[in-house]
Amino acid sequence: MKRIGIFGGTFDPPHLGHLIAAERVREAYDLDQILFIPASIPPHKVTHERSEARHRLAMTRLAIEGNDRFDVSEIELNREGTSYTIDTLEQLANAETELYLVIGLDNLQIFQEWHRYQDILAKAKLIVLARTVGEANISPDLLKHVEFFPFPLIDISSTDIRARVHEGKSIRYLVPDGVREYILHEGLYR
Repeated sequence: MKRIGIFGGTFDPPHLGHLIAAERVREAYDLDQILFIPASIPPHKVTHERSEARHRLAMTRLAIEGNDRFDVSEIELNREGTSYTIDTLEQLANAETELYLVIGLDNLQIFQEWHRYQDILAKAKLIVLARTVGEANISPDLLKHVEFFPFPLIDISSTDIRARVHEGKSIRYLVPDGVREYILHEGLYR
């Protein structure tokens, strides 16, 4: 059975924090692959203005270059409308794969607001990145479906990176070099 970690997000831009988290989870859970899935229209970030899908996809591909255990899927970008996780899991699920959904603690705290969240729990094992388990104020019903993965705070955010580019500041060592060059070449976040 192939074990696949699902790592979704806007990836606007993807940064080293994403890559470090994905690699640590892949290693800890002996996953065959981490699948990065850029969201088309994320349901919980409707106010955030996103870069065009083609840019976010290109940057994500550049970010994972050199790691044969990482891959990128266009599954949500090719589907119209809001990017619901359950729709993605239903498309990816089959008898030969075991799916692991990797999310942050911030998403766990609103997980019961997610579209068909109970169906998500039936399709994938939920791995939550958290500095400590005690951080979460989560219902006991949900907690029994969650596996916390202790992960140190890496203070890198896509929001900060976009702001730094806009202000003309360096983003070296925050994103892979290929992503940094792409951002500068395409004039993103100016």
